[in-house]
Amino acid sequence: MSETFRVRLVARNEGVEYRDETGVYRFNVSLTGRRWTVFLPPSRGDAYQIHAMDEAERSRILPRVIEFLEHVRWFGVFPRAYTVHISDERDPAVSGRPRELR
Repeated sequence: MSETFRVRLVARNEGVEYRDETGVYRFNVSLTGRRWTVFLPPSRGDAYQIHAMDEAERSRILPRVIEFLEHVRWFGVFPRAYTVHISDERDPAVSGRPRELR
């Protein structure tokens, strides 16, 4: 059985949205040079509630998000290679509460 999912940049490239049949997850991200940082925990659902991912979610979702960010194509044409770092620290640009990616 083939699992359908979608990963895309959102909020002026400050976030990544991952969507599959289990729901939607939104991650704050930052790009410095050629290195993406993905901040955990993500939000989940339409209410943007902070969600602590279990091991099954991490093993299913994070490799797909990493693969997407490693090969982002700017303007749909220009491929570049990036490194991706997963941070369990909250995004320092967010003071006290998670940023809503709308």
